[in-house]
Formats: sequence, C-alpha cells, structure tokens
Amino acid sequence: MERSRLRQLLTDYSTGTISETDLEILLDYVAGHQHDANLDSLLEELLEETDAAADLPIDAETLYQRIVDHSAFSRPRRFSKKYWNYGAAAVLLLLGGWLLSKKDPISNNGVLPDSTATLTHTVTSSPSDKPILRLADGRTIDLDDAANGLLAVEGETQIKFDGATLHYEGELPDANGKLLTNTIVTPKGRQYQLVLPDGSKIWLNAATEFTYPVQFNKSRREVTINGEAYFEVEKAADWPFIVKTKSQEVEVLGTHFNVSAYEDDEQAKTTLVEGSVKVSSIAVGSAPAQITNRSIILTPGQQAVTKRGKSQIVVGSIDTEEVISWKENLFVFYDEEISEVMKKVSRWYDVEVTYLDGMAGKRIGGSIPRFASIGELMDALQATGLLHYKLEGGIVVIMK
Repeated sequence: MERSRLRQLLTDYSTGTISETDLEILLDYVAGHQHDANLDSLLEELLEETDAAADLPIDAETLYQRIVDHSAFSRPRRFSKKYWNYGAAAVLLLLGGWLLSKKDPISNNGVLPDSTATLTHTVTSSPSDKPILRLADGRTIDLDDAANGLLAVEGETQIKFDGATLHYEGELPDANGKLLTNTIVTPKGRQYQLVLPDGSKIWLNAATEFTYPVQFNKSRREVTINGEAYFEVEKAADWPFIVKTKSQEVEVLGTHFNVSAYEDDEQAKTTLVEGSVKVSSIAVGSAPAQITNRSIILTPGQQAVTKRGKSQIVVGSIDTEEVISWKENLFVFYDEEISEVMKKVSRWYDVEVTYLDGMAGKRIGGSIPRFASIGELMDALQATGLLHYKLEGGIVVIMK
C-alpha cells in the first residue's frame, strides 16, 4: 500500500469518518502484516505525521494500539453490513474511544485517561459475585479460587479445571444408571465454558444457571438451563441430547445451537446454527412439567420462540451471528427495543435500568464490544442520537 494512501486511512480512522470499505482495507492490511518487523515503526511514524497534520484528539501511540487491537478483534467474525448502517454512531465511537493504549490502561475507578477526553463516569464493570460450581454432594466450589488440575471426583467421573473451562471425564454411558448432577452458576459480567463427559461443549453467558449430570445414562443426555448458553453437541446416534427450560424442551442428536431462557424473560428462544433440532413447548401448569403435542423441527438460521404459560411455538428466520455474538464478547443488536438491549447490558454490568419518556419501546441497532466500561457503552448508545442517559450509582436512567 502506498504511503499516502495509508496516511489517509489512518486520518479517517482516527477522526471517525472512515467508510466501511476503507475500514476493511485498513484492518486487513494491519492483520496481514502483523509479523512484518517494519510495520510498527511505519505505522508509528505515519501516525506521528497524521497527528501533527490533522490535530487529532488523541495521541499517536494510543491510536496505533487501537488499530492493532481492532484488527485482531475483527478477525474472528465479520458482521453483516446492516450493523454499520444501523449503528454508525456507535461504530464511530468504537473506533474513536474504546480500544485503549497499552501505555494508558483504564484506571481502577473505571475512568478513561485524559487523552480520550470525554468519558468521566466511574461505574465499574467488575461483578460483585463469583462463578460457583455446586457438586452432587452439596459442596460448592468458588471457581475464581480453584487451582488448575483435578477439581473433584463424582462417582466415576473426574472434574478437571484449566482456569477457564471445566472438563468432565469418565466412562460413557453410565452403566449403573446413577444420576449425580452438578450446577454451575455464572454471575453477571462473566462467561464460562465446560466440556461434558460425552465431549459436548457448552458456553455459558452471564447470569446463567446450568444443571447437568456428571455421567449421562444410556437412554438420553438431559440438561437444564436458566439463562443463556451455546451448545456444540457431540453427535451420537440413538442417544438424544435434551435441553430443558421452563417453556421449552429441545432435542438434538448432534448440532450447534443457542438457547436463551432467562428467569426475567417471558420468552425462551432456541436458535439453530448447524444441524437439526426438535423444539417442543412445555405444558401449561403441569407438575411435573410435560411437553405438549406441539413441536417443530428447525433448520439452520431459524429461531423457535415459546412464551411462558403458552403452548404456541413461533418460528422465524434469524441472523445467527447476532444471536451468538455474546460468545465473541460483543453486544450486537439489530432494530431491537431499547428495553431488550438494556436487559443484556444489565446482565453483563450488574446494573438496574429505569426508563423515562416512554423510551423502553424505542428501537436501536449497533455492534459494541463487551469489554468497554458501562460508561463507554452508554456513551456509544447516546451517540446514535436516539437516547440520553444518566448514571446514578448502580442505576442507568434512559430518557429522550
């Protein structure tokens, strides 16, 4: 790339005026030259020139680190163009104010360094509670304090921990038919992963409670969720994998799908990414809960929605990248009601939300990284021009 072209891209990036096409060009260039020994010095030199020429609001070193981080951050998944169109202001704030310099880390009280100028809120995103594993014998383990290696033994199953993921290892299926269950509870602002004895991989979103046997029996693999999780189920003919929520039962043999069924949501949503699943509604008022005769087979790209207290199943097409964006530490929302967006924000940052001026039903769209502070995220939403906000302790007030 010619030096003058690169300089122009850097200027547009730093001022938040870069087009979607040029952004892709810049990020691809940085990602493709990450092992080039001359890249760092070239970019820093150009940024110093650009900084002086364009009177940029932040220093060159900070901007350089943002570009490098943004390039790496953008590699795992590309989102469709609609996110740029609906969330332009939020995206511009992403470029201009979130990816921090390695020399200017965020301060302990959540305030950004002065070089980024405008963000002065002091709300921290650190959760107050911790991820907990409840064992079958009633013991609880604080996973933040757990050492790597063998964590516990339940029946014939070893529970191992590598600092980020729980691994269950044992003979399958359980010949004795014993049912020992574990429960993992993720706090607000945290995610966790686990690998079940059959090899199925589970990603748990924030504020989720997930219950599962340490060994599956011969006839079925059954788990229960209150919250949200993404599943990559190990294929096994004639050995169905069942996910239960309060209003749904999802049956699969081997596939990739997402289930969202939080306690404070009336709806439960199952989104199919790959393979095939059967979704059945739970009978109203049944004790114990029984599935109804209403069920639907989903194909990839479809979402089944059930409502607590209702037997109806509503099926529609959905952008699966949006649904599972939380796995990539992103908030992605397309033409969603502000109240739905703020539910996700509340679960991640552990804040309460109130609405003035009838704002709960207004719609908004955008793509925002979850590692931003609550103040930065709210500033980005405010920059769309669709809302204003104020932070009062642990309460976010949304208004016109």
